Amino acid sequence: MGDKKPAILHIKYSLDDGHVTPQIVKVKGYRGIIIKNKFNRESAFKHVTTVKKIKKNPKKFIKKNRIKALHVHHGTLARKVMFLKKEYGLPLIVSFRGKDATAYPKDKKNLRFLKKVFKKGDLFLPVCQHLKERLIELGCPEKKIKVLYGGVDINRFEYLPHRFSPDEKIHFLGVGRFVSKKGFEDLIQAYARIKEKYPRIKLTLIGEGELADLYRKLIKKHQLGGVKLKSWVDYRKIQQYYYKAHVFCAPSYTDKQGNQEGIPNTLKEAMATGMPVISTYHSGIPELVEDGKSGLLVPERSVEELARAMEWIILNPDKWEEFGRHGRKKIETDFNQNKQLQLQKDYYDELLSNKK
Repeated sequence: MGDKKPAILHIKYSLDDGHVTPQIVKVKGYRGIIIKNKFNRESAFKHVTTVKKIKKNPKKFIKKNRIKALHVHHGTLARKVMFLKKEYGLPLIVSFRGKDATAYPKDKKNLRFLKKVFKKGDLFLPVCQHLKERLIELGCPEKKIKVLYGGVDINRFEYLPHRFSPDEKIHFLGVGRFVSKKGFEDLIQAYARIKEKYPRIKLTLIGEGELADLYRKLIKKHQLGGVKLKSWVDYRKIQQYYYKAHVFCAPSYTDKQGNQEGIPNTLKEAMATGMPVISTYHSGIPELVEDGKSGLLVPERSVEELARAMEWIILNPDKWEEFGRHGRKKIETDFNQNKQLQLQKDYYDELLSNKK
């Protein structure tokens, strides 16, 4: 791990290449070292360690690798590495992405722990303004909070206007884990409401998760031959599916445990490629999607309103390109990966300069 750059020690759930990877490996001036855990498969990262290795001689590890700070990418993981803050004084940075600021704190023990993290931690990076407000409600000092949006690589997710061709079916697409808060059950039922009236449509859902069997049952129940479930695809190839479809759907909602999104990264990527989108007034999504300008927003858990939005999109293909242009502009302006990584570097620099 020898490198002259100062290092930030990171911990997150998955070591697969994905949406958070750039925040670890592409922050200029800093080398990212990722902590592996028992749930990880093969790593997408060059510099990898484990808590067990660190605990053998933490002082030596920190000095040898020039560790300057600890960045926990989910508030729920802070417990595993708090000793590095408490016992060795590493500046503690914690990102909050959804569940960790919404469902997780509903347990009193978890909330007590988070309050300790808020007291000990140095910098908190929620992925949207909505979660910032939630952290303040939970007791995090506002002066310690800075919003850091997840950015999109606008060179990789190139803009391609989505236009209607009369000789093809209108293709709706959803991408995400098959869990309640993604709202795909609602999407399937909304599709069922309009499919007889508009037979030249289809829907593809890409993902995996605990609700896959429920989705299959709904598809069978409503005899939805135009709905396809596809397992996770290689993240490096996901943009190909955005280009093949016409309209992106992200009907997220707050589940029974209170679990919320931050802002779905797949929604940002779809908008970067020029797709018109349908989503919900949920968490930070309205910070990204402007209703009637870059897409359509409907209330959470309203199958009727969701079906109505899908029907409107079907009947107004002349608006697709306009929605796509506005969506792309929003990504370039506020969710550009290069801009967000520069902001992350600025936050690191400011924090570490104050710690000297």
